Amino acid sequence: ITQSTWGRLDCEMESLASKKLEKFKTEEEKKGVIYISRVPPFMKPEKLRHIMEQWGEIGRIYLTPEDKTNRNKRVKSGGNKKVKYTDGWVEFFEKSVAKSVALTLNGTTIGGKKRHNFFRDDIWSMKYLPKFKWHHLTDQIAHANRVRDQKLKTEVAQAKRENQFYLDKVEQSKQISKMEEKRKKRKREDGIDVENEAAVEKGIRRTFMQRTEVVDGTRWNRRSATNNHIYTN
Repeated sequence: ITQSTWGRLDCEMESLASKKLEKFKTEEEKKGVIYISRVPPFMKPEKLRHIMEQWGEIGRIYLTPEDKTNRNKRVKSGGNKKVKYTDGWVEFFEKSVAKSVALTLNGTTIGGKKRHNFFRDDIWSMKYLPKFKWHHLTDQIAHANRVRDQKLKTEVAQAKRENQFYLDKVEQSKQISKMEEKRKKRKREDGIDVENEAAVEKGIRRTFMQRTEVVDGTRWNRRSATNNHIYTN
């Protein structure tokens, strides 16, 4: 293959890629997205797709699963073990269909057959998102994941610091206790009353009222014994 042939092939491939890109952009521009602020309890994406397909051709669906902590609490308390979703997005291939669905269904009951229809009496809560495309949602989810990961890292680091601070204080307390025991041991060996000394250091002092005394033949009342302090443990 000559160099000119390679050049012609490159031009054709670039032209083909450009056409595909334009076609993709045109198709994406035609699509519309609705936001469901409240997904009926325990409704699965497959069930939601089945309901929405009755109105028009569906593209992608994304439902936000509930927090794992909330689900674990519900299961432990004997509640439903099924996965619950909080909100979601549905992509229609036609903007007009998405607008019509949001306008028609919002605020109405899901309805359907009475038999084996768990969602019959639930109410739709949805709206059409103008100028909103699916890549906006993926960017939003990616950003939320990054924020969540960063928050988790911060909380873990904070927990480590608090734990280390606690361990340092415990170790410091042990060292102080050992030093205090050694000091008391040395004083006992020197014949010093450690317990009485500790009471004096703490300032534990009690004052007792005195009875009437006779001094040099004269009776008088001593109201307090501030000059006769007794130190107790």
